[in-house]
Amino acid sequence: MLVLEALLAEARPITARQVHAELLQRGEPIGLTTVYRAMSSLVDAGLVHAFNQDGEATYRVCGPARHHHLICRACGLVLEQAAERRPDGFEVEAVYGVCAACVRPALSEQDFDAPRDQPGRPRKRNAGADERD
Repeated sequence: MLVLEALLAEARPITARQVHAELLQRGEPIGLTTVYRAMSSLVDAGLVHAFNQDGEATYRVCGPARHHHLICRACGLVLEQAAERRPDGFEVEAVYGVCAACVRPALSEQDFDAPRDQPGRPRKRNAGADERD
């Protein structure tokens, strides 16, 4: 139950080591092996979903309704989206992309200098550039 409570407190998927560290910080005497066993049981019961992020397993509590996972490649945020059965039987498990919070900074940091043959694409002016440009 302690492991599930620690997972419920997190918005993003976290590792078993992070859960273990959180529980130790709270003063709970729990071993890392016990955390891994609890995670495995929670995944088997369908209460928690395991994700592979950068080669390491992370875990997140999932809702009971049928859903897809929308996973941000930049920050690891996982959102659930209601899923309908596809007529062809194809099962979508996860969709990777970039969340709105990560897209905004990336857009503001892009270099908008572009050749003139790409209409509609904004150009960033260089300091001191000639205004007739």
